[in-house]
Amino acid sequence: MRSGDFMAGILVGVLIGGALGLLFAPETGEETRELVAEKARKLKEAAAEKGRTMLHRGEGEEEEEK
Repeated sequence: MRSGDFMAGILVGVLIGGALGLLFAPETGEETRELVAEKARKLKEAAAEKGRTMLHRGEGEEEEEK
């Protein structure tokens, strides 16, 4: 099994699960949108932090190689 196929399956599962979660959410539409927006903001911040961490690690490795 190729890892690309596996990752595509994971992505499809996440999208389907997310859509079903939104459809059956007990909150109102407005509350759900606010919740999704907050989660997206936190995910964006976490991804940015992870990117900065990886960038700093890469810079450190370049300096060690010199």
